[in-house]
Amino acid sequence: MIDTPDFRRDPNLKLSDQVVSLLEGEIVDGTYQPGQRLPTEVELCEQFGVSRSVVRDALRTLESMGLVHVKRRHGIVVAEPSGAHLTHALTLRLQWSEMTMGDILEARRGLEQALAAEAACRGTAADWARLRAVVDRFRAQVLAGERQAAYASHLEFHLSIMRALRLPALELMLQPLQEIIVVSSIPVDPAVAEAWDVDCHAAIVDALETGSDSAARDAVRNHFQQSARHADTEFQNLLFRDVRKLPAYQELASHIFTYRDDHSP
Repeated sequence: MIDTPDFRRDPNLKLSDQVVSLLEGEIVDGTYQPGQRLPTEVELCEQFGVSRSVVRDALRTLESMGLVHVKRRHGIVVAEPSGAHLTHALTLRLQWSEMTMGDILEARRGLEQALAAEAACRGTAADWARLRAVVDRFRAQVLAGERQAAYASHLEFHLSIMRALRLPALELMLQPLQEIIVVSSIPVDPAVAEAWDVDCHAAIVDALETGSDSAARDAVRNHFQQSARHADTEFQNLLFRDVRKLPAYQELASHIFTYRDDHSP
């Protein structure tokens, strides 16, 4: 239980922000476990000595942070840990910016070159066998016109390289980028098999298998350069927020929302 004098100690913070900070701390340190109910609004008002409007404001903030679910007749329940809300928030932040598709792809190129170079030194033969199986499945899906499945395999390819590093903390930190990878990987013309650059993905696996960081870095750079050749200047200059206007995005939208559902608490 948190006493009122400690709670009111910082006059520079709104009361609702102080409630958020204290409840967040109790959720993170395990005082309240996922699936467990928090005290009722009335009980929280009594605990903190604040009005119901302050408590409700704090709960809305905690819910937007993905820490709790506020459900009628079910109370306030601690959410299961999930990065889905962060993923969506990052996508929205980029859509609100003036970033172009070219900007996003250039940022991805730099990041993924570094990841592949490190993976080449850390990965195992088993990692590359699994990655090659993903490429084979990806190729078959593209040739069969199974685009939804191809989008999923493409994402799995890039995530598998990251997982080969065996750095769980890095994987967790980069999780919000997953939807960005999906959205920024839309082929200009998904009906054209060459636009998916499957051969470049296979070449990345070849480079990773050599264990050479420079070869892996070069293979990833070549992949992004090849993708740029398939994309015209208009596509490169397209604002990231306007990608949703592309016919290919409309086709991809169901995959994006399925992805969010699968990664939601």
